[in-house]
Amino acid sequence: MDQTTMSNYDVPYDRTPPFSISYTHDREIGKKPVIHHYHNAFELDFFVKADLEIFVRDNNYTIRDGDFFFINEYEIHRIHYQPNRPYARYVINFSKEFIQGMLREAGLEPTLEWLIHQGPRKVETKPEQRSALTSLFKTMVSAHGLNDCDPLAGAKIKLNLLQLLIRFKELADQQQPSPAFNPHIRGLILYIDKNYAKPISLEQLQAKFGLSKYYISHLFKETTHFTLFEYVLNRRILEAKKLLEQTELSIIEVALGSGFNNLQHFYRIFQRHVEQTPLQYRRGVR
Repeated sequence: MDQTTMSNYDVPYDRTPPFSISYTHDREIGKKPVIHHYHNAFELDFFVKADLEIFVRDNNYTIRDGDFFFINEYEIHRIHYQPNRPYARYVINFSKEFIQGMLREAGLEPTLEWLIHQGPRKVETKPEQRSALTSLFKTMVSAHGLNDCDPLAGAKIKLNLLQLLIRFKELADQQQPSPAFNPHIRGLILYIDKNYAKPISLEQLQAKFGLSKYYISHLFKETTHFTLFEYVLNRRILEAKKLLEQTELSIIEVALGSGFNNLQHFYRIFQRHVEQTPLQYRRGVR
């Protein structure tokens, strides 16, 4: 897969602050476009009113009123809205560094690690459980708005975030795990995530998974709304950004480590996708 052109499915990358919270309320969603992106923070969503689908990494989730949702950092996710439906949700983005001190003091570091590596993305809530969750989110929205003038606002935000993480874990423990949306998609994406730094071809995947390359192409596009090549390319660019942000590797080492075996090709694709050179991007995030 060495095509050099980018498509309409470039995935936006949102750099978020250590903590942010928002509340969105649309009485009725019209023809809202499919939204796909990823960011450098965890995301915790509480859907007050919703009728939509979220695809995250290797699974598709149907979202309804009262669903509680967790997305890991750097995970590509796509939201598909149903038209003419009421919609209201709270969205929290937070970094591990923002909450790590209080997690350590409270002995809750394993809870976050469980969410990252083992926990479900979605938990459902009963109507009688939702008012308490809504109250926690409302308190955080209020405290966040007073962050500059209330010396206790930061503590309130972190304490309530701890409570939300605990509540997510408690609710997850009470319900059955959801089945994989499609085992073939899960296998393909896990394979790409482990092998993005190596050449990947449809012929290679056909031999490994025992599936027709035409079936693989159709299934992948139908499920994720990306072609297989688009997903691989976005996965490589995502990794390149992480290496530029988090390491001191040279640009050529970043290129090779993220699956680009030609430095000129890496520069061309990165600049087309990010609208910056790799060096400009590194300087801008530090």
